[in-house]
Amino acid sequence: MFHYHDKKILIVDDQKAFHVMLKAMLTNQGAKNITFVDTIEQAVKIANVVKFDIYLLDYNLGSGKNGVQLLDYLKKNDLIPDHALCFIITGDSNKRMVLTAIEKSPDDYLMKPFSPVQLSTRLTAATHRKVMLQAIYRAIADKKYELAISLCKQKIDQAPEYRNLCKNLLAEIYIQTEDFENADRILKPLIELRPLVRPCISLGRSYFLQKEYKKSIQILTRLIEDSPLQMEAYGWLARSYKRDGQLSNALNILTKAANTTHHSIERHQEVALLANEMEEYVVMLNSYYSILHLSRSSFYPDPCHLANYLRSIIDLAKQEKDIGERRLILKKVSSALYQSRFEEGKNKDFNFNGFDEIYQANVHFALNEPLKAKRRILSTLKNTNQAVIDFDTTFLIESAFSLLNIGEFDEAEPLLEELKQRHIIDPTTAINIKKHTGDLLKQRIENFKGYNKAGIEFFTANEYQAALDSFERALILEPLNSGAILNRSQVLIHMLQEKPVNKDELIAQFQSSIALLNNTHLPEMHAERLNALRHELKKIKGVA
Repeated sequence: MFHYHDKKILIVDDQKAFHVMLKAMLTNQGAKNITFVDTIEQAVKIANVVKFDIYLLDYNLGSGKNGVQLLDYLKKNDLIPDHALCFIITGDSNKRMVLTAIEKSPDDYLMKPFSPVQLSTRLTAATHRKVMLQAIYRAIADKKYELAISLCKQKIDQAPEYRNLCKNLLAEIYIQTEDFENADRILKPLIELRPLVRPCISLGRSYFLQKEYKKSIQILTRLIEDSPLQMEAYGWLARSYKRDGQLSNALNILTKAANTTHHSIERHQEVALLANEMEEYVVMLNSYYSILHLSRSSFYPDPCHLANYLRSIIDLAKQEKDIGERRLILKKVSSALYQSRFEEGKNKDFNFNGFDEIYQANVHFALNEPLKAKRRILSTLKNTNQAVIDFDTTFLIESAFSLLNIGEFDEAEPLLEELKQRHIIDPTTAINIKKHTGDLLKQRIENFKGYNKAGIEFFTANEYQAALDSFERALILEPLNSGAILNRSQVLIHMLQEKPVNKDELIAQFQSSIALLNNTHLPEMHAERLNALRHELKKIKGVA
């Protein structure tokens, strides 16, 4: 029987009646040190101060966050001692909820109502299991694999009730150390008679890591047919399908897993990333929408999820050829930004107003209105009263991307340098940064600067037509780059100063060129050049 008298117990539940009932149950069993809290915030505060022996966490806490999220947070922040037991408790038998809880690996899961005997029995079993395996897990955590293997073999011989569990754990160590032959030798006999869950998942993972994707698919498909609620199996099956080139099957499996579990941001992330890769824009948008809403009630709300969702709307809109339909899709951006003002907008560390303006500019891009986009971007950054180092990460990223979109490479450079110093956790954000700043960007800049440099050299040599041709090639690549526009305009002024016969044509070209800079918040040096060029044109017209 489980002994409570020397245990410190934390109970997190927002129902007063359950508090009273559970306290009586535990006190009658000998518990003397019981702490109750009814909110996530109180639980986190006390867990940072006190280490408990038993954590009984209710799933539904009525404040947006839930007990599984609390368990995940406490584990990630090392607030639970190695010896402690963590139970998730709920009165809801919803399978999606149960699956989400199991994925976070509590020591057990209890359904309300339960008796004192049931609680004691489950705590006893969980304690025995933890004591039996704790040395093995500690050796694995310390990467002392030879010791972990030796301990597993001892338990297989000495503890018959844990024999299969220890065999599977031994196989997992072999997989981790890439000794696949020994792993497969242990796992195959365990699943010959029937597809035991853990051995099947481990063998499927082993085959995947050995690049035997069809074998992995066969094992995991069979398991899911017999045990359709094993979410880890879905993940490895999807990876195997993907590596085998069966992307549609991979996406279907991941989508099913995401829809089956409850409150799993990680599952929706997997769907969104694969959908992005496959250019399945509707699936991608729906996944990022789910992530955004789940993140708002999580321990880790982050405006990057809003950016990912808005970007998915714009990506979907760009695939629509009919401009009317495209506008309808893009209305979701304004709607999402309005709602987000009361969510992400409350975050004082997030420049929501600047972010809003940048995404309104992105809408202009999607509507083929690049000049409006450029003016809005440069105006937003001009009016941002912060040094780049003080930009929040999401605003920094979106600002850098927007400057690259309009070809303002010199303006983007300090933002990109600052971005290199930031620690990026979100996988979608990391992929987008790589996409915008990788080899393609390097080649793009080199091509543009090559023509621009050649134009400057021709201009210096007074070869104005050749200079004009070079700057126009540069502008074909980056039609909104302010420096190249000014360079082209300056060549036209010098050509006009030579009193050519096609003076009216050159004046029209000049006016058309500088029109691209009208009503634009240019950097100070560019603004001075533009004013000087306009003054020169007036002088030329005055001579005429």
